[in-house]
Amino acid sequence: MNIELLDMSRMTIMAKHYIKNGQFAAALSRSSSIDHRLFRFAPEGDEAPFETESCEEWLAELSRRGAQDFKLIVPVKLDSERLDRVNGIRCGIICFYGDRATSWNKLWSYDPIKEKWNVQLIEFPVNEMHDKPVLEDVSESMVTLLERIRALAQKLQLSEFSFRFSAALKALQADLVEADIIQPAHRRLLQAAIEAYVFGGKGSWTDTAKFVAAGKGLTEEYEYLTKELYSGIALSIMYAVNEW
Repeated sequence: MNIELLDMSRMTIMAKHYIKNGQFAAALSRSSSIDHRLFRFAPEGDEAPFETESCEEWLAELSRRGAQDFKLIVPVKLDSERLDRVNGIRCGIICFYGDRATSWNKLWSYDPIKEKWNVQLIEFPVNEMHDKPVLEDVSESMVTLLERIRALAQKLQLSEFSFRFSAALKALQADLVEADIIQPAHRRLLQAAIEAYVFGGKGSWTDTAKFVAAGKGLTEEYEYLTKELYSGIALSIMYAVNEW
């Protein structure tokens, strides 16, 4: 699973849970892949921007400023070229304050010595207030999509990817996620998206399967289902994270 996208999903769930219940879900703030985070708020008036490296302080400041809701935003459509290098996804978190909104965007840098990531989340004003996006449950369409792309993986004789898509289908049918913050249907979709995320660099679906599909004359089917898979994963994550 893309580390940045997974971490932004966790941050959104954690923020929604804190605003709704006043509770800090510390487990969601921890990641073995991240060394430290920095949160930088947009300045209020003439004040200097407020910064903190504490997730709990970030949430407390959001609450103090009157945050009401959060939405993870992920691009739903990517062309073939972008899918080939989809390790970096321009996702962000929209924070709604009632009569205004701000956007939290990420900057990631890798420390090769520690082999971990340093993360900055920076708040920017949203100039035009838009209605909050509302997404529908895509569980049924994901089942159909995963069955089709698993069948393609089997035709390509790529058992590793066939197993991954089977695991995603199983996740949609059984509650495998330990966290108890979001509802079971949302947890199933999130886990399925994590299992089905096969994009990246060398050896990924967009590398190996693309090459094999071309050799078998299945490029058109591969490209269509791969684009649909990415879109389905993006919609699954946003529904799971946002709509509760």
